[in-house]
Amino acid sequence: MGCAIAWELSKGYDNVFLFEKNPGITRGENQSSRNSGVIHSGIYYDQETRPLKAALCVEGNRLLYDFCSRYKVPALQTGKIIVATNEKEEEILELYLNRARENRVPGAKRISGKKARELEPNVRAKSALLIPTAGIVEPTTLVYRLHTLASQGGVQFMTGTQVTGIEKNGDFNRFGICYSDGLKDEINARIMINTAGTDADLVAKNFDPRSSYELDPIIGESYKFYGHKRPELGLQGMNVYPMPQFVMTPHGRHFTVGIHLTPTFGELSFPPVLGSTVTVGPKLVPVQDRNIVPGPFTDAKAFSEKVRPFFPGITEKDLIWHQAALQARLKGHPDFMIRAVSDSPNFINLLGIDSPGLTACLAIARRVKEMVGGITWIL
Repeated sequence: MGCAIAWELSKGYDNVFLFEKNPGITRGENQSSRNSGVIHSGIYYDQETRPLKAALCVEGNRLLYDFCSRYKVPALQTGKIIVATNEKEEEILELYLNRARENRVPGAKRISGKKARELEPNVRAKSALLIPTAGIVEPTTLVYRLHTLASQGGVQFMTGTQVTGIEKNGDFNRFGICYSDGLKDEINARIMINTAGTDADLVAKNFDPRSSYELDPIIGESYKFYGHKRPELGLQGMNVYPMPQFVMTPHGRHFTVGIHLTPTFGELSFPPVLGSTVTVGPKLVPVQDRNIVPGPFTDAKAFSEKVRPFFPGITEKDLIWHQAALQARLKGHPDFMIRAVSDSPNFINLLGIDSPGLTACLAIARRVKEMVGGITWIL
């Protein structure tokens, strides 16, 4: 997210700096690389509780495909089927079809179980939703391209730097930084944008102790399998999703798209080519500590049991642990929170940027640039 915003700002502003506590950026060390790489369509997000996710995902979907085509980032519009395996789930399909219409998701339609099997012969479904605008992207290449473009636009990347105390200083924001060698410095910035991902709530509170936003620590965990091992594991290349679900934590209920099947690329080439590895997940796992060392937290049996109703050929032995990562979900706030501090318009927070943040990154960057334009006019 930081690279996307930095690139967008570099088109109209000088003296853009990005501070990153990790030693590098181009590999996407945090959420940027530890995700399924799905390009979402925008079908899941209702206008009442998640209007920003609804709008920015649909806009970001189009922008991301255009970007990947122009800058040769591996991406494929594979399409997605959301499957119903029983009559109760079929009723829920209608809800999401209506939501697709409300959110102006192009091409979404209901299909029969027979048609679903024609698209993916090893998938079992009574009926399904076909979402043609869904796809996949190679996240680390995306981050690399954004970093390169931002650098070419004059953005200065300060890696291995920890931002410390932040405070208002007249028309500026003053903050401290600690370099990897232990040296410290202070900087005055006209505008600060908090894109710290899973630590964004801490940065927000550092600047404004009144901030009530707080991370609800949840790990997204995934397994994988190799589709070439047995005929019944083969997929034709689509994303295959179950009915959406909810996960309870001590701090409330979180929406999840469910443990799904996602194709991957065989190699980092352009034009991109699909490989035989398929990821399975993520499963959301509530944890107590945001700094917990990644798993595995859940055994393969739990994943195979979730997937088998719509992908019956899979067994527990087929699954290999893939990855786990903390997600930037907030307590009590299901939507993206993109807003300036009320009495400090030149400090912009981006909080709760979990899924579909990857899909929406370019749309979010445009929105932030508009906000910056308004701030510079005021200042």
